Parts: sequence; C-alpha cells; structure tokens
Amino acid sequence: MKKSLKTLGVVIKRRKFSEADKILTIFTHDFGKITAISKGVRKIKSKMAGSLEPFNLVNFNLYHGQTFFTITGAQVEESYENIGKNLKKTSRAFYLGELIDKFFEQEEKSKRGFEIFLEALRYLDEDDDELVIRIFELKIIEESGFRPEIYHCVHCKGALIPKKNFWDEIEGGIICMLCQKKFGHGKPISDDTIKLFRLIEKSDFSLARRLKINRGIQREAEEILGRYVESKLERGVKSRKFMKQNSE
Repeated sequence: MKKSLKTLGVVIKRRKFSEADKILTIFTHDFGKITAISKGVRKIKSKMAGSLEPFNLVNFNLYHGQTFFTITGAQVEESYENIGKNLKKTSRAFYLGELIDKFFEQEEKSKRGFEIFLEALRYLDEDDDELVIRIFELKIIEESGFRPEIYHCVHCKGALIPKKNFWDEIEGGIICMLCQKKFGHGKPISDDTIKLFRLIEKSDFSLARRLKINRGIQREAEEILGRYVESKLERGVKSRKFMKQNSE
C-alpha cells in the first residue's frame, strides 16, 4: 500500500533515469537518506525541475511504494543561491554531500545529522571560511559514531603532555609519545590543532566567524581529518580532490 509522506530534505546527488526522469539521493529530516524518483522532471515543462537542484532546503511530498520513494511535490523553503554561483562553494557543498552519503545508510534516521548538514550549508552560503568544513567533518564524524579521543591517550588513557603527542587514525584519536614508540604508528600533531579540535567539539558553526587561525594549523587539521574520514569510511572521498583543486 502506498503511503503519502511529507518531509524537509536536501538533494545531495542525482542521475538521469529513462528519457524524462531522475533518481535523486535526498537527505531528509524525518527519514534520513533516501532514494527517490522524480518522474518527468527532465521535460521542458516540468514544474518541479527548479525545486530539485542540489543543496536547497526543500519541502517534499512523497509516496513510498514497495521499491521507491516517488516525489509528488517539491517547494523550496531556503535557497542557498551563493553556493550555486561560486565554484569554490559548490565544490565544498559536494564534499559535504558526499560525506553525508557515505556516513549514513539508506533510511538511517539522524535528525542531528540533518541539522549539522543544514547549518553547514547556511554558513557556507553566507561566508567562505574553510573552518566550516573542519567543523562539519568533526561533528558529522561524531554523529556517525566515530568520535575521536582528543583529551587523553587512546592507548594508556593517560594525560597528554604538550608538544609530545601524535594523531593515530587507526586507533581513533591522540596517543602519547610513549605509546607511539611502543606501537609504532601515528603522526605528530601540534598543540594548536588539538586545541582547535577541542574548540570545535564544544562550539557550533559560529566558531568559524569568531576564530581566525593561521594557514599552517588549517592545513594540518585538513590533512588529519581527511585521513581520519577515509580511514573510517575505508575508502576515498572523490569530491575531496575536486574541492581542493577549487580552494587554491
């Protein structure tokens, strides 16, 4: 039996299907990540085409058949026009969308994950600070159940000594110098980057407007979180390269 549904959602991926249809991946407030078909949307006279662009907040009308969600109506609630007009912003939005797509399974509900994604898009639309991406990465990692240890050594649980710590994506966080020597893996992490990660954990996206950090810390944080994301996903993130190419 088909069931009519309503939810807010953001299109994160789409592909052509048959002559006139599209298959969309949508991250929704109520049902998590879903796959939905939009029939006839590729026709010139389609009324919904403009509402189904990626990275807008949309109020969807759906029905759920045995196999697919089908979109029966779509109305834009918030339009992030600056993202679509700027290649740097667009590349970053696709990176955020790919992380959502890979960290969440089909119909895995996460209202907190949806809120994190929406806040990131809003800040990305208004500003262009790279710190928004780092905040999103850490918060979506935590929401997905992979929160890294940033206050004590992952191995021995001891206190961290300044200037003598290492980031170990295999174990999931920071390890002390003694444990690094013992187990032989982990790369150095600066005290400033540790402080940045702790600030992000305790703050919201407004931190991107309040905090100015130097390029060196930005690069170190980007490299560390990039490796950590890929280690937890156990695969690469294709849009990361596209984002980096358009951020330089």
